[in-house]
Amino acid sequence: MGADAVIAIGGKLRTYLQLGRISNLPTVWTNVLAGMVLTGGPVTLPHVVGLTAALSLFYIGGMFLNDAFDREHDRVIRPDRPIPAGMATPREVLTIGFGLLAGGLLVLGYFAAQGGRQLLAAGILLALLIVFYDLHHKQNPWSPLVMGLCRAMVYVISGL
Repeated sequence: MGADAVIAIGGKLRTYLQLGRISNLPTVWTNVLAGMVLTGGPVTLPHVVGLTAALSLFYIGGMFLNDAFDREHDRVIRPDRPIPAGMATPREVLTIGFGLLAGGLLVLGYFAAQGGRQLLAAGILLALLIVFYDLHHKQNPWSPLVMGLCRAMVYVISGL
């Protein structure tokens, strides 16, 4: 692999890290742990790792979709964001965003197959809330409530 290819991969990785707002992921991880502990059930390493992975995928997917749906607003107000700046295409960001939500559902599906259908139902509800928020948060007075419901679902899913 040549130096140009390495630079291109590094640039794309940087763009994806920016789109996913990964610096906020530790808040998701601590919410997973808090949700598990608050239920009083056992906190096992496989469940912590699986739920942390699933809910991280939901979070990052939601951030990608947020940028994809806000691209026209960002073109005017935040032209430095990855889509208006030409670092990623809307189709690319939408595909990755929805793919990450699907990945989160697949991970939850693994745990749901072990006896927790409510877990998968809660994951589907979270995915729908994320998409609804990302589509309608601009100029919507209920947006903070919907965002809060998304975060509350992290606790619910972790508790299930």
